[in-house]
Amino acid sequence: MSGMGARNDGQLGNSPIMPTMLSANDIQSVAVRSRFALFVKTDGSLWAFGENGDGQLGDGTWTDRSTPVQVATGVASVSAGEAHTLFVKTDGSLWAMGYNSHGQLGDGTTTDRNTPVQVVATGVASVSAGGYHTLFLKTDGSLWAMGDNEYGQLGDGTTTDRSTPVQVATGVASVA
Repeated sequence: MSGMGARNDGQLGNSPIMPTMLSANDIQSVAVRSRFALFVKTDGSLWAFGENGDGQLGDGTWTDRSTPVQVATGVASVSAGEAHTLFVKTDGSLWAMGYNSHGQLGDGTTTDRNTPVQVVATGVASVSAGGYHTLFLKTDGSLWAMGDNEYGQLGDGTTTDRSTPVQVATGVASVA
């Protein structure tokens, strides 16, 4: 995998001196936004690089990274919102980090996090982060949402922001 585009916040994952090439055989999945990116390697390690002013890289700093930094292990999938990140671990737990002004991390607060916080302990199949909201699917087919709900984008019948997950549907097969 090689990157193309701007490098002002390190989002290409290479230094100005030496380009970095990542083997496609080592990459399981990727998640990108305009100023940061993450990838899960086939060994389950989660790596992040780019803009980190809101802690969305989850490396314990607020520092932009021009080279990938390892964030977690045992990761199955990752999703990136506007300035927040969520990932599902192989044990079915859901973790979140980054910007949290609307409660999109689902940890019961609106506090930004620069290290991953556990949101759900087990049973999460997949996650999809929106601009300032998040939806995740549990293995039982229930769909849950949290975060910004100004336009009813959480699907819970209200326009109230949610800082903890609220169930919005059952019998769901997948979340894009």
